[in-house]
Amino acid sequence: MSKNIQQLTKEDLETTLEKALEKQGKVILGAVDSSFKEVKEDISELKTSVTKLKTSVTKLETNVTKLENNDKRSLDIQDKICKQLTDLKQEGKMGTKLYKHHDKKIEKHEKRISKLELNIQQISHK
Repeated sequence: MSKNIQQLTKEDLETTLEKALEKQGKVILGAVDSSFKEVKEDISELKTSVTKLKTSVTKLETNVTKLENNDKRSLDIQDKICKQLTDLKQEGKMGTKLYKHHDKKIEKHEKRISKLELNIQQISHK
């Protein structure tokens, strides 16, 4: 064996191993720290997105409520119009019946008048 080769002691190996482990630990901690920062940024972005989504959902709920109210009002108006149309239809039927009744009376009157006129003419020609 040559004299250039140094002898390593157990202490030298332990010290070298400790330094290597310390460096490796620092590298791992740095990587973990960097990952945590990225995760924190992602969580922050997610919180912002959730807040925006909550705002959008609230606006959507408000719009849906307004639409429901408008639908109720529209249905109320339609109901009133339908009621008026039904009333008009009934009035029209009643009016038609009344006119038919009057027409029959007028016809009877006309027949009576015609008979009376005929009787008067017959009397006056005698």
